[in-house]
Amino acid sequence: MPDRNFDDLAQRFRTNIYGNPKGEIRLTSVWQELTKHLPSLAEGGKTVWDAGGGLGQLSALLLEQGHNVILSDISSEMLAQARRDLTDYVDSGQLKIQQCAIQDAVQGEAFDVVVCHAVLEWVEEPEPVIANLVAALRPGGYMSLMFYNRNALILSNMAKGNLYKLRDEDFAGHPGGLTPSYPRDPQWVMKAVQSAGLMVAARRGVRLCYDLMPRAVRAQRSVEDMLAIDWQYGALEPFWQLGRYVHLLCRKPLD
Repeated sequence: MPDRNFDDLAQRFRTNIYGNPKGEIRLTSVWQELTKHLPSLAEGGKTVWDAGGGLGQLSALLLEQGHNVILSDISSEMLAQARRDLTDYVDSGQLKIQQCAIQDAVQGEAFDVVVCHAVLEWVEEPEPVIANLVAALRPGGYMSLMFYNRNALILSNMAKGNLYKLRDEDFAGHPGGLTPSYPRDPQWVMKAVQSAGLMVAARRGVRLCYDLMPRAVRAQRSVEDMLAIDWQYGALEPFWQLGRYVHLLCRKPLD
């Protein structure tokens, strides 16, 4: 199965992922984690690669803080929407947009921060992606890596009674859908990142409450309350490994 290009689903992605509470929770949780551990983000002036950044929601937050951003993705349609939304930053030169796979992107550049969110679960071979992300970091730089969590998908299938899927470990989403093809084991990703030469500075489960609640209950709870509980438990054992997504903040050593 090839790496996923969202040209055919760009508008659906905007509506179904970012146009509802689950997208708001995901983006807010990760931004809160980044600003907690990297307070220098508030100062602006850093060079950032938003790798596989799609519609550019996180790029927008970084640009507002005064950082210089390269936004890359393989989807021309998603990047076209990002360009429309962020035209002023493109015109000023603060934002550059590149259509390319992460494995082929921004060769020879060294970034203060590399962001790669919700990408690893769509690529068949994650190792080359991780290797290029790490290679693009300057010594002392940070990588923000978020991925769809296999553990959470197993729990979800247990709750739904999908016993045959569990027996066969058949967790890939249907072609054309928004469930990823390659959900990742958090322990495997941590080892892969460490083998590539990075240190894991922080780890957190993202979207704990929302995805565990039945829909009827979820509709009666506020996003703010769910975010607060996620923040309370998301970095603790074993909960960081149980969120719908896992976020790792990693640092490249100085030597």
